[in-house]
Amino acid sequence: MSVICKILVYTNDANFSDKMKRVFGSEEYVLRVVGLFTEVVEILHFELYDVLVIETEFMGEMNGLLKIADNVLLGIPIVVACGESKLKIVDGENSRFYFVSKFSDPEEWKKVIQMAVSENYIITTKGAQT
Repeated sequence: MSVICKILVYTNDANFSDKMKRVFGSEEYVLRVVGLFTEVVEILHFELYDVLVIETEFMGEMNGLLKIADNVLLGIPIVVACGESKLKIVDGENSRFYFVSKFSDPEEWKKVIQMAVSENYIITTKGAQT
Protein backbone atom coordinates (compact mmCIF):
# COMPACT_ATOMS: atom_id res chain seq x y z
CA MET A 1 0.00 0.00 0.00
CA SER A 2 1.36 3.41 -0.89
CA VAL A 3 0.44 6.71 0.67
CA ILE A 4 -0.42 9.64 -1.57
CA CYS A 5 -0.11 13.22 -0.38
CA LYS A 6 -2.61 15.70 -1.84
CA ILE A 7 -1.16 19.20 -2.20
CA LEU A 8 -3.10 22.31 -3.19
CA VAL A 9 -0.96 25.23 -4.41
CA TYR A 10 -2.10 28.86 -4.60
CA THR A 11 0.14 30.96 -6.85
CA ASN A 12 0.07 33.34 -9.79
CA ASP A 13 3.76 32.79 -10.56
CA ALA A 14 4.11 30.48 -13.58
CA ASN A 15 7.74 29.68 -12.69
CA PHE A 16 6.79 28.65 -9.14
CA SER A 17 3.89 26.60 -10.49
CA ASP A 18 6.24 24.79 -12.88
CA LYS A 19 8.71 24.17 -10.05
CA MET A 20 6.01 22.62 -7.85
CA LYS A 21 4.91 20.40 -10.75
CA ARG A 22 8.50 19.21 -11.23
CA VAL A 23 9.11 18.61 -7.52
CA PHE A 24 5.79 16.89 -6.81
CA GLY A 25 5.12 15.30 -10.19
CA SER A 26 5.58 11.69 -9.08
CA GLU A 27 3.04 9.02 -8.21
CA GLU A 28 3.44 9.81 -4.51
CA TYR A 29 1.69 13.17 -4.86
CA VAL A 30 -1.52 14.62 -6.22
CA LEU A 31 -0.90 18.27 -7.06
CA ARG A 32 -3.41 20.95 -8.01
CA VAL A 33 -2.41 24.55 -8.76
CA VAL A 34 -4.89 27.44 -8.67
CA GLY A 35 -4.51 31.18 -9.18
CA LEU A 36 -7.42 32.57 -7.17
CA PHE A 37 -7.71 32.31 -3.40
CA THR A 38 -11.49 32.04 -3.71
CA GLU A 39 -10.83 28.82 -5.65
CA VAL A 40 -8.76 27.53 -2.73
CA VAL A 41 -11.62 28.09 -0.29
CA GLU A 42 -14.16 26.53 -2.66
CA ILE A 43 -11.99 23.49 -3.43
CA LEU A 44 -11.24 22.84 0.25
CA HIS A 45 -14.94 23.10 1.02
CA PHE A 46 -15.63 20.08 -1.20
CA GLU A 47 -12.34 18.13 -1.29
CA LEU A 48 -9.76 17.01 1.25
CA TYR A 49 -6.14 18.03 0.75
CA ASP A 50 -3.27 17.26 3.10
CA VAL A 51 -1.31 20.50 2.64
CA LEU A 52 -1.89 23.98 1.25
CA VAL A 53 1.06 25.83 -0.30
CA ILE A 54 0.65 29.61 -0.59
CA GLU A 55 2.95 31.75 -2.74
CA THR A 56 2.40 35.38 -3.59
CA GLU A 57 4.75 38.03 -4.89
CA PHE A 58 2.90 40.70 -2.90
CA MET A 59 3.97 40.46 0.74
CA GLY A 60 1.29 42.98 1.73
CA GLU A 61 -1.28 40.48 0.46
CA MET A 62 0.33 37.62 2.39
CA ASN A 63 -0.73 38.69 5.91
CA GLY A 64 -4.38 38.98 4.89
CA LEU A 65 -4.29 35.62 3.12
CA LEU A 66 -2.75 33.90 6.13
CA LYS A 67 -5.39 35.32 8.49
CA ILE A 68 -8.15 34.13 6.17
CA ALA A 69 -6.50 30.74 5.72
CA ASP A 70 -6.07 30.30 9.47
CA ASN A 71 -9.69 31.19 10.24
CA VAL A 72 -11.49 29.65 7.27
CA LEU A 73 -9.49 26.54 6.43
CA LEU A 74 -9.39 25.31 10.04
CA GLY A 75 -6.44 23.09 10.66
CA ILE A 76 -4.88 22.28 7.30
CA PRO A 77 -1.10 22.72 7.46
CA ILE A 78 -0.05 25.70 5.35
CA VAL A 79 3.36 25.95 3.71
CA VAL A 80 4.21 29.55 2.86
CA ALA A 81 6.69 30.10 0.04
CA CYS A 82 8.52 33.30 0.91
CA GLY A 83 11.91 34.94 1.27
CA GLU A 84 12.84 33.22 4.56
CA SER A 85 16.32 31.72 4.35
CA LYS A 86 15.66 29.11 7.07
CA LEU A 87 12.57 27.06 7.81
CA LYS A 88 10.34 28.84 10.33
CA ILE A 89 7.31 27.20 11.94
CA VAL A 90 4.53 29.31 13.47
CA ASP A 91 1.34 28.13 15.15
CA GLY A 92 -1.73 30.09 14.15
CA GLU A 93 -5.12 29.98 15.86
CA ASN A 94 -6.20 26.88 13.90
CA SER A 95 -3.37 25.96 11.52
CA ARG A 96 0.37 25.54 11.63
CA PHE A 97 2.41 27.60 9.15
CA TYR A 98 5.70 26.45 7.64
CA PHE A 99 7.64 29.36 6.12
CA VAL A 100 10.22 28.19 3.57
CA SER A 101 12.19 29.89 0.82
CA LYS A 102 10.38 29.66 -2.49
CA PHE A 103 13.84 29.08 -4.00
CA SER A 104 14.61 26.01 -1.87
CA ASP A 105 15.83 22.94 -3.70
CA PRO A 106 13.42 20.04 -4.43
CA GLU A 107 14.69 17.93 -1.52
CA GLU A 108 14.05 20.76 0.96
CA TRP A 109 10.52 21.17 -0.41
CA LYS A 110 9.84 17.46 0.00
CA LYS A 111 11.19 17.54 3.58
CA VAL A 112 8.93 20.47 4.49
CA ILE A 113 5.84 18.79 3.03
CA GLN A 114 6.75 15.53 4.80
CA MET A 115 7.18 17.43 8.08
CA ALA A 116 3.85 19.21 7.68
CA VAL A 117 2.05 15.94 7.02
CA SER A 118 3.77 13.97 9.78
CA GLU A 119 3.33 16.68 12.43
CA ASN A 120 -0.33 17.15 11.64
CA TYR A 121 -1.67 13.73 10.65
CA ILE A 122 0.56 10.79 11.54
CA ILE A 123 -0.12 9.19 14.90
CA THR A 124 2.90 7.57 16.50
CA THR A 125 3.37 5.60 19.67
CA LYS A 126 6.11 7.65 21.29
CA GLY A 127 7.64 5.89 24.24
CA ALA A 128 5.80 2.64 23.59
CA GLN A 129 7.64 -0.54 24.55
CA THR A 130 7.91 -3.30 21.95
